[in-house]
Amino acid sequence: MNPLTKSAYVIAAASKWNPIIAIIVVFLFFLAFNQLEATVELLLFGKRFEHWLDPLFMLAWMAYAGAAVWYCAAHNCKREAV
Repeated sequence: MNPLTKSAYVIAAASKWNPIIAIIVVFLFFLAFNQLEATVELLLFGKRFEHWLDPLFMLAWMAYAGAAVWYCAAHNCKREAV
């Protein structure tokens, strides 16, 4: 498993396989990432600005949340099948 896949699996497991909690956790990580990005921009350039990478960052975090939800669903399907 690569580190991103493993971390999405760990988030799913830590949320007790609940997809809503997994999405909330990923959203909180996204907020922390945005705050860090804004702080770095303020320290380097003196102002915060919008740039073309913001939509790409949002898409990446949505895909990451999707991976966490997928692991929740895969685990819940296995559990129900048994």
